Amino acid sequence: MKDNGWLAAMNDLGHAATTEERALQESKLRSDSPNVFAATEPLRVGVLNNPRSGGNRRGLGAVRKVLTAHPQVSHREVLTPADVAESLVDFARKEVNIIAVNGGDGTIQAALTALCHHKPFEAIPPLAVLRAGTTSMTAGDVGLKGSREQALRRLLLWAEGGEGEVGILHRPVLRVQVDPHQNPVYGMFLGAASIYQGIQFFHDRLNRRGFRGEWAPGLTIALFLLAIASRGGDYVAPVSIKVGLDQRPPERRDYLLLMISALERLFLGLRPFWGREERTLHYTAVEARPQHLLRALPSLMRGRKNRYGTPEYGYFSHNVQEVQLTFNGGFTLDGELYKTGAHLEPVVVQNGGKVSFLRL
Repeated sequence: MKDNGWLAAMNDLGHAATTEERALQESKLRSDSPNVFAATEPLRVGVLNNPRSGGNRRGLGAVRKVLTAHPQVSHREVLTPADVAESLVDFARKEVNIIAVNGGDGTIQAALTALCHHKPFEAIPPLAVLRAGTTSMTAGDVGLKGSREQALRRLLLWAEGGEGEVGILHRPVLRVQVDPHQNPVYGMFLGAASIYQGIQFFHDRLNRRGFRGEWAPGLTIALFLLAIASRGGDYVAPVSIKVGLDQRPPERRDYLLLMISALERLFLGLRPFWGREERTLHYTAVEARPQHLLRALPSLMRGRKNRYGTPEYGYFSHNVQEVQLTFNGGFTLDGELYKTGAHLEPVVVQNGGKVSFLRL
Protein backbone atom coordinates (compact mmCIF):
# COMPACT_ATOMS: atom_id res chain seq x y z
CA MET A 1 0.00 0.00 0.00
CA LYS A 2 1.42 3.40 -0.94
CA ASP A 3 2.09 5.96 1.79
CA ASN A 4 -0.11 8.57 0.12
CA GLY A 5 -3.10 6.18 0.41
CA TRP A 6 -2.50 5.86 4.14
CA LEU A 7 -2.11 9.64 4.57
CA ALA A 8 -5.23 10.33 2.56
CA ALA A 9 -7.23 7.90 4.65
CA MET A 10 -6.01 9.44 7.90
CA ASN A 11 -6.77 12.88 6.49
CA ASP A 12 -10.30 11.79 5.68
CA LEU A 13 -10.71 10.41 9.18
CA GLY A 14 -9.63 13.69 10.74
CA HIS A 15 -11.73 15.99 8.55
CA ALA A 16 -15.28 16.96 9.30
CA ALA A 17 -17.98 14.79 7.81
CA THR A 18 -20.17 15.88 4.93
CA THR A 19 -23.29 17.92 5.65
CA GLU A 20 -25.43 14.79 5.57
CA GLU A 21 -23.05 12.93 7.87
CA ARG A 22 -22.89 15.84 10.30
CA ALA A 23 -26.66 15.97 10.45
CA LEU A 24 -26.79 12.26 11.22
CA GLN A 25 -24.16 12.62 13.92
CA GLU A 26 -25.94 15.62 15.48
CA SER A 27 -29.14 13.60 15.52
CA LYS A 28 -27.36 10.78 17.36
CA LEU A 29 -25.89 13.21 19.86
CA ARG A 30 -29.27 14.79 20.50
CA SER A 31 -30.84 11.39 21.12
CA ASP A 32 -28.05 10.65 23.61
CA SER A 33 -28.28 13.98 25.40
CA PRO A 34 -28.66 13.55 29.16
CA ASN A 35 -32.04 14.06 30.78
CA VAL A 36 -32.20 16.50 33.69
CA PHE A 37 -31.69 14.67 36.99
CA ALA A 38 -34.37 15.44 39.55
CA ALA A 39 -33.61 14.40 43.12
CA THR A 40 -36.54 13.02 45.10
CA GLU A 41 -34.72 12.83 48.47
CA PRO A 42 -31.76 14.49 50.21
CA LEU A 43 -28.55 13.69 48.39
CA ARG A 44 -25.75 11.83 50.18
CA VAL A 45 -22.53 11.42 48.20
CA GLY A 46 -19.97 8.68 48.75
CA VAL A 47 -16.54 8.94 47.08
CA LEU A 48 -14.25 6.05 46.10
CA ASN A 49 -10.63 7.20 45.73
CA ASN A 50 -8.05 4.94 44.10
CA PRO A 51 -4.63 6.51 44.80
CA ARG A 52 -2.96 4.15 42.32
CA SER A 53 -5.02 5.06 39.26
CA GLY A 54 -3.06 6.80 36.51
CA GLY A 55 -4.41 10.28 37.21
CA ASN A 56 -4.01 9.99 40.99
CA ARG A 57 -0.43 8.74 41.15
CA ARG A 58 0.91 12.21 41.88
CA GLY A 59 -1.24 12.31 44.96
CA LEU A 60 -4.75 12.97 46.21
CA GLY A 61 -3.93 16.31 47.84
CA ALA A 62 -6.29 18.41 45.70
CA VAL A 63 -9.13 15.91 46.07
CA ARG A 64 -8.61 15.62 49.83
CA LYS A 65 -8.73 19.41 50.09
CA VAL A 66 -12.16 19.41 48.44
CA LEU A 67 -13.36 16.64 50.76
CA THR A 68 -12.07 18.48 53.83
CA ALA A 69 -14.39 21.36 52.92
CA HIS A 70 -17.31 18.89 52.93
CA PRO A 71 -16.82 16.79 56.08
CA GLN A 72 -20.25 15.18 55.84
CA VAL A 73 -19.25 13.33 52.64
CA SER A 74 -18.32 9.65 53.06
CA HIS A 75 -15.12 8.68 51.29
CA ARG A 76 -12.88 5.62 51.19
CA GLU A 77 -9.53 4.83 49.60
CA VAL A 78 -9.61 1.63 47.56
CA LEU A 79 -6.82 -0.40 45.99
CA THR A 80 -8.45 -3.74 45.15
CA PRO A 81 -11.89 -4.98 44.01
CA ALA A 82 -12.38 -6.30 47.56
CA ASP A 83 -11.77 -2.78 48.90
CA VAL A 84 -14.35 -1.41 46.47
CA ALA A 85 -16.96 -4.03 47.44
CA GLU A 86 -16.40 -3.43 51.17
CA SER A 87 -16.64 0.34 50.72
CA LEU A 88 -19.90 0.09 48.81
CA VAL A 89 -21.41 -2.04 51.59
CA ASP A 90 -20.42 0.73 54.01
CA PHE A 91 -21.95 3.37 51.72
CA ALA A 92 -25.20 1.40 51.52
CA ARG A 93 -25.30 1.22 55.33
CA LYS A 94 -24.93 5.02 55.43
CA GLU A 95 -27.72 5.41 52.82
CA VAL A 96 -25.44 7.02 50.24
CA ASN A 97 -27.42 7.66 47.05
CA ILE A 98 -24.75 9.17 44.74
CA ILE A 99 -21.46 7.31 44.20
CA ALA A 100 -18.48 9.26 42.88
CA VAL A 101 -15.64 7.17 41.45
CA ASN A 102 -12.23 8.83 41.49
CA GLY A 103 -10.29 6.12 39.68
CA GLY A 104 -9.58 4.64 36.28
CA ASP A 105 -11.57 2.26 34.10
CA GLY A 106 -10.51 -0.69 36.28
CA THR A 107 -11.87 0.99 39.41
CA ILE A 108 -15.17 1.68 37.65
CA GLN A 109 -15.28 -1.95 36.55
CA ALA A 110 -14.76 -3.11 40.14
CA ALA A 111 -17.55 -0.79 41.29
CA LEU A 112 -19.93 -2.04 38.58
CA THR A 113 -19.15 -5.67 39.47
CA ALA A 114 -19.84 -5.07 43.15
CA LEU A 115 -23.01 -3.10 42.46
CA CYS A 116 -24.47 -5.44 39.83
CA HIS A 117 -23.38 -8.81 41.23
CA HIS A 118 -23.16 -8.40 45.01
CA LYS A 119 -25.99 -5.82 45.08
CA PRO A 120 -25.26 -3.93 48.33
CA PHE A 121 -27.97 -1.39 47.39
CA GLU A 122 -31.64 -2.11 46.87
CA ALA A 123 -31.39 -0.01 43.70
CA ILE A 124 -28.08 1.00 42.11
CA PRO A 125 -27.41 4.70 42.80
CA PRO A 126 -26.32 7.00 39.97
CA LEU A 127 -22.56 7.10 39.42
CA ALA A 128 -20.47 10.25 39.01
CA VAL A 129 -17.25 9.31 37.23
CA LEU A 130 -14.16 11.52 37.56
CA ARG A 131 -11.39 11.57 34.96
CA ALA A 132 -8.70 9.93 37.08
CA GLY A 133 -7.39 7.04 35.00
CA THR A 134 -4.58 6.53 32.53
CA THR A 135 -7.05 6.31 29.64
CA SER A 136 -10.41 7.16 31.27
CA MET A 137 -12.37 5.81 28.30
CA THR A 138 -15.50 5.27 30.39
CA ALA A 139 -15.23 8.80 31.80
CA GLY A 140 -14.88 10.15 28.27
CA ASP A 141 -18.35 8.84 27.44
CA VAL A 142 -20.30 9.15 30.69
CA GLY A 143 -18.06 11.07 33.13
CA LEU A 144 -18.03 14.55 34.63
CA LYS A 145 -16.20 17.27 32.73
CA GLY A 146 -13.03 18.92 33.97
CA SER A 147 -10.29 17.86 36.35
CA ARG A 148 -10.91 15.54 39.28
CA GLU A 149 -11.03 18.28 41.89
CA GLN A 150 -13.11 20.66 39.72
CA ALA A 151 -15.66 17.97 38.94
CA LEU A 152 -15.85 16.78 42.54
CA ARG A 153 -16.27 20.33 43.84
CA ARG A 154 -19.12 21.01 41.37
CA LEU A 155 -20.76 17.70 42.28
CA LEU A 156 -20.69 18.39 46.03
CA LEU A 157 -21.92 21.96 45.68
CA TRP A 158 -24.81 20.71 43.56
CA ALA A 159 -25.62 17.88 45.98
CA GLU A 160 -25.63 20.21 48.98
CA GLY A 161 -27.15 23.37 47.58
CA GLY A 162 -28.54 22.62 44.15
CA GLU A 163 -25.93 24.70 42.31
CA GLY A 164 -25.95 23.91 38.58
CA GLU A 165 -28.05 21.58 36.50
CA VAL A 166 -27.17 17.89 36.40
CA GLY A 167 -28.09 15.55 33.59
CA ILE A 168 -28.30 11.79 33.68
CA LEU A 169 -27.26 9.25 31.06
CA HIS A 170 -28.32 5.61 31.02
CA ARG A 171 -26.04 2.88 29.73
CA PRO A 172 -26.25 -0.89 29.63
CA VAL A 173 -23.49 -2.81 31.39
CA LEU A 174 -21.59 -5.81 30.04
CA ARG A 175 -21.99 -8.94 32.14
CA VAL A 176 -18.99 -11.14 31.32
CA GLN A 177 -18.91 -14.78 32.39
CA VAL A 178 -15.28 -15.76 31.91
CA ASP A 179 -15.59 -19.17 33.56
CA PRO A 180 -18.87 -20.95 34.45
CA HIS A 181 -17.40 -21.82 37.85
CA GLN A 182 -16.52 -18.22 38.76
CA ASN A 183 -18.52 -15.10 39.46
CA PRO A 184 -19.18 -12.84 36.47
CA VAL A 185 -17.49 -9.48 36.09
CA TYR A 186 -19.19 -6.33 34.85
CA GLY A 187 -17.79 -3.55 32.70
CA MET A 188 -18.26 -1.24 29.74
CA PHE A 189 -15.81 -2.30 27.03
CA LEU A 190 -14.37 -5.68 25.99
CA GLY A 191 -11.65 -6.03 23.36
CA ALA A 192 -9.86 -9.06 21.90
CA ALA A 193 -7.26 -9.87 19.23
CA SER A 194 -5.26 -6.71 18.33
CA ILE A 195 -6.98 -4.70 21.09
CA TYR A 196 -5.70 -7.16 23.69
CA GLN A 197 -2.29 -7.14 22.04
CA GLY A 198 -2.35 -3.35 21.91
CA ILE A 199 -3.19 -3.05 25.63
CA GLN A 200 -0.28 -5.38 26.42
CA PHE A 201 1.99 -3.25 24.21
CA PHE A 202 0.74 -0.09 25.90
CA HIS A 203 1.41 -1.44 29.40
CA ASP A 204 4.82 -2.85 28.48
CA ARG A 205 6.16 0.00 26.32
CA LEU A 206 4.22 3.26 26.42
CA ASN A 207 2.79 3.34 29.93
CA ARG A 208 6.25 2.94 31.48
CA ARG A 209 7.38 6.03 29.56
CA GLY A 210 4.67 8.20 31.02
CA PHE A 211 2.13 8.31 28.18
CA ARG A 212 -1.26 9.29 29.61
CA GLY A 213 -4.74 10.20 28.43
CA GLU A 214 -6.67 9.24 25.34
CA TRP A 215 -3.75 9.84 22.97
CA ALA A 216 -1.75 6.94 24.43
CA PRO A 217 -4.11 4.10 23.39
CA GLY A 218 -4.93 6.09 20.26
CA LEU A 219 -1.25 6.03 19.31
CA THR A 220 -1.11 2.31 20.04
CA ILE A 221 -4.08 1.59 17.77
CA ALA A 222 -2.62 3.83 15.05
CA LEU A 223 0.66 1.91 15.17
CA PHE A 224 -1.19 -1.39 14.83
CA LEU A 225 -3.33 -0.13 11.95
CA LEU A 226 -0.23 1.11 10.19
CA ALA A 227 1.40 -2.28 10.72
CA ILE A 228 -1.65 -4.04 9.29
CA ALA A 229 -1.81 -1.75 6.26
CA SER A 230 1.89 -1.83 5.44
CA ARG A 231 2.77 -5.42 6.31
CA GLY A 232 -0.36 -7.26 5.32
CA GLY A 233 -1.32 -8.20 8.88
CA ASP A 234 1.83 -10.20 9.64
CA TYR A 235 2.85 -7.86 12.47
CA VAL A 236 -0.45 -8.30 14.32
CA ALA A 237 -1.28 -11.94 14.97
CA PRO A 238 -4.84 -12.89 13.99
CA VAL A 239 -6.81 -14.83 16.59
CA SER A 240 -9.16 -17.69 15.75
CA ILE A 241 -12.46 -17.04 17.54
CA LYS A 242 -15.80 -18.82 17.32
CA VAL A 243 -18.46 -16.14 17.68
CA GLY A 244 -22.13 -16.68 18.45
CA LEU A 245 -24.36 -13.60 18.24
CA ASP A 246 -27.69 -13.89 20.03
CA GLN A 247 -29.49 -16.91 18.59
CA ARG A 248 -27.43 -17.21 15.40
CA PRO A 249 -25.31 -20.32 14.82
CA PRO A 250 -21.71 -19.64 15.92
CA GLU A 251 -19.06 -19.18 13.23
CA ARG A 252 -15.29 -19.48 13.54
CA ARG A 253 -13.08 -16.91 11.80
CA ASP A 254 -9.64 -15.43 12.19
CA TYR A 255 -9.97 -11.89 13.55
CA LEU A 256 -7.61 -8.94 13.75
CA LEU A 257 -9.95 -6.94 15.95
CA LEU A 258 -13.04 -7.67 18.04
CA MET A 259 -14.85 -5.41 20.47
CA ILE A 260 -18.09 -5.37 22.46
CA SER A 261 -19.12 -2.06 24.01
CA ALA A 262 -21.79 -0.55 26.22
CA LEU A 263 -20.24 2.86 25.55
CA GLU A 264 -21.31 5.13 22.71
CA ARG A 265 -18.00 6.97 22.44
CA LEU A 266 -14.52 5.47 22.69
CA PHE A 267 -11.19 7.29 23.03
CA LEU A 268 -10.57 10.26 20.71
CA GLY A 269 -14.30 10.40 20.00
CA LEU A 270 -14.32 7.23 17.90
CA ARG A 271 -17.67 5.49 17.40
CA PRO A 272 -16.81 2.34 15.41
CA PHE A 273 -20.30 0.82 15.51
CA TRP A 274 -22.63 0.77 12.54
CA GLY A 275 -25.10 -1.99 13.39
CA ARG A 276 -28.76 -1.13 12.94
CA GLU A 277 -30.50 -3.75 15.13
CA GLU A 278 -32.70 -2.48 17.97
CA ARG A 279 -30.54 -4.00 20.72
CA THR A 280 -28.35 -2.56 23.42
CA LEU A 281 -24.73 -3.77 23.08
CA HIS A 282 -22.39 -2.83 20.23
CA TYR A 283 -20.37 -5.59 18.54
CA THR A 284 -17.72 -4.82 15.91
CA ALA A 285 -15.08 -7.13 14.41
CA VAL A 286 -12.55 -7.06 11.59
CA GLU A 287 -11.49 -10.30 9.95
CA ALA A 288 -7.85 -11.20 9.29
CA ARG A 289 -6.50 -9.57 6.12
CA PRO A 290 -9.51 -7.30 5.49
CA GLN A 291 -9.87 -5.80 2.05
CA HIS A 292 -9.86 -2.05 1.34
CA LEU A 293 -8.84 -1.25 4.94
CA LEU A 294 -7.78 2.33 4.29
CA ARG A 295 -10.88 3.07 2.23
CA ALA A 296 -13.22 1.54 4.79
CA LEU A 297 -11.56 2.83 7.95
CA PRO A 298 -12.44 6.58 7.96
CA SER A 299 -16.19 6.02 7.71
CA LEU A 300 -16.32 2.98 9.96
CA MET A 301 -14.45 4.73 12.77
CA ARG A 302 -17.28 7.30 12.78
CA GLY A 303 -19.98 4.65 12.78
CA ARG A 304 -21.01 5.07 9.15
CA LYS A 305 -21.35 2.26 6.69
CA ASN A 306 -19.72 2.56 3.32
CA ARG A 307 -19.52 0.26 0.33
CA TYR A 308 -16.24 -1.27 1.53
CA GLY A 309 -17.18 -1.90 5.16
CA THR A 310 -19.15 -5.11 4.61
CA PRO A 311 -18.84 -8.75 5.71
CA GLU A 312 -17.80 -9.58 2.15
CA TYR A 313 -14.62 -7.55 2.72
CA GLY A 314 -14.15 -8.65 6.35
CA TYR A 315 -16.02 -6.03 8.44
CA PHE A 316 -18.84 -6.86 10.87
CA SER A 317 -20.95 -4.69 13.18
CA HIS A 318 -24.19 -5.54 14.98
CA ASN A 319 -26.24 -4.49 17.96
CA VAL A 320 -26.79 -7.53 20.16
CA GLN A 321 -27.96 -8.76 23.56
CA GLU A 322 -25.52 -11.65 23.94
CA VAL A 323 -22.20 -12.74 22.43
CA GLN A 324 -20.44 -16.06 23.00
CA LEU A 325 -16.69 -16.12 22.29
CA THR A 326 -14.79 -19.39 22.19
CA PHE A 327 -11.04 -19.02 21.73
CA ASN A 328 -7.69 -19.71 23.31
CA GLY A 329 -6.13 -16.41 24.28
CA GLY A 330 -6.82 -13.24 26.17
CA PHE A 331 -9.10 -10.22 26.21
CA THR A 332 -9.34 -6.92 28.00
CA LEU A 333 -12.30 -5.63 29.96
CA ASP A 334 -11.93 -1.92 30.73
CA GLY A 335 -8.14 -2.16 30.57
CA GLU A 336 -7.90 -5.21 32.84
CA LEU A 337 -6.44 -8.31 31.17
CA TYR A 338 -8.05 -11.77 31.30
CA LYS A 339 -7.16 -15.17 29.90
CA THR A 340 -9.71 -17.66 28.63
CA GLY A 341 -9.80 -21.02 30.34
CA ALA A 342 -7.90 -24.04 29.03
CA HIS A 343 -11.21 -25.95 28.83
CA LEU A 344 -12.31 -23.51 26.08
CA GLU A 345 -15.74 -22.87 27.54
CA PRO A 346 -17.19 -19.81 25.79
CA VAL A 347 -16.81 -16.37 27.31
CA VAL A 348 -20.41 -15.17 27.53
CA VAL A 349 -21.07 -11.45 27.26
CA GLN A 350 -24.61 -10.27 27.98
CA ASN A 351 -26.56 -7.16 28.81
CA GLY A 352 -26.14 -7.03 32.58
CA GLY A 353 -28.69 -4.33 33.25
CA LYS A 354 -28.77 -0.55 33.14
CA VAL A 355 -26.72 1.92 35.17
CA SER A 356 -27.20 5.70 35.40
CA PHE A 357 -24.37 8.23 35.18
CA LEU A 358 -24.50 11.88 36.20
CA ARG A 359 -23.28 14.64 33.87
CA LEU A 360 -22.41 18.01 35.32
